[in-house]
Amino acid sequence: MRLCTIVLALVTCFFAAGCAVLHGVATAFEPEAGREVFVYEPVAGSLAGEHAELLLAWAPVWTVAAGASDWNRIGTPTLRAWGSSEKARVDPRTPAVFCEVRTDRVGERDVLQLVYRVHFEQFGFTPKAFYALHRNAGLLGLVTLDAATHEPLFVTSVHTCGCYLALVPTTTCPDAVLPVDWPHDEVEVVGRRLNARPAAPVPGSSRVVFALASRSHRVVSQDTRSELPAGERVPLPLRAMSELRRLPVEGRAAETASFFYERGFMKGHVKGAWSLLEGLFVGTWLLDPRLGTDKDFGAPGETGARFYTAIAPWRREASRLDRLTPLLVQRGFRVTLP
Repeated sequence: MRLCTIVLALVTCFFAAGCAVLHGVATAFEPEAGREVFVYEPVAGSLAGEHAELLLAWAPVWTVAAGASDWNRIGTPTLRAWGSSEKARVDPRTPAVFCEVRTDRVGERDVLQLVYRVHFEQFGFTPKAFYALHRNAGLLGLVTLDAATHEPLFVTSVHTCGCYLALVPTTTCPDAVLPVDWPHDEVEVVGRRLNARPAAPVPGSSRVVFALASRSHRVVSQDTRSELPAGERVPLPLRAMSELRRLPVEGRAAETASFFYERGFMKGHVKGAWSLLEGLFVGTWLLDPRLGTDKDFGAPGETGARFYTAIAPWRREASRLDRLTPLLVQRGFRVTLP
């Protein structure tokens, strides 16, 4: 009995330490040297409606190191029939970014959240974080605009599991809003150093550029640029976020289904994206076995999942990205809760 207890404790510590590496130190996932960067340039796709022009004008550029590898290609979520359910996969041969506009508030100011979502077939294998491997991993890029003036206030990136949140103010964000100790040059985001205050992008002249590392898809640079970075250019068509909830199902004629689970304990999470080892050995101790699983973005009443960005259970509610003011307050920004 004592031996079993010791073994269980060692295994638990091993996976907990591994999770700390994934969420705390970013040395395991460096881009492969000498392999071409893919530059995903937003283009008008099937996106239509009143916000289509706005979303295209502010759409970010994504660059991915070692872009020729399937696991580093931005793809399109797909579904195929699997018994009475569906199996979800991301097709790396067909790039797409899914977009929507959401309304929110920063203190007393009404804002627009321009949300851009991309997905990959899977994380590339890395021995130091094999426990976190799962399919259908994704990222969100957000540009927060003043609803009245369309001044860009914040630029945000986060994995769709809620990890590695990088929420930074632009140069048009009022100084009075910033935390008193906000750095002038770089801000650390879980082992990465990013621009603490990127220049405000100007539609038609400059865009936000998210540069991603190979395999982990960690954001290694989050900046504003007037010219596209060097690399192989890939058109990235814009599509409506709502399409993710009505994907055609291969093997069932004229039938659609959601990329997300629609009922049960996994409701609101991406199908096929559960990280078994991370969920069981780390998530169980942190009171959520779905830890590390990619999820839908929005109010929990709409999606069935809380998009929290803090691991500690007592910080999760305030860390939800779908409510910007409580999150900013938690992170030290000087805004007033409604």
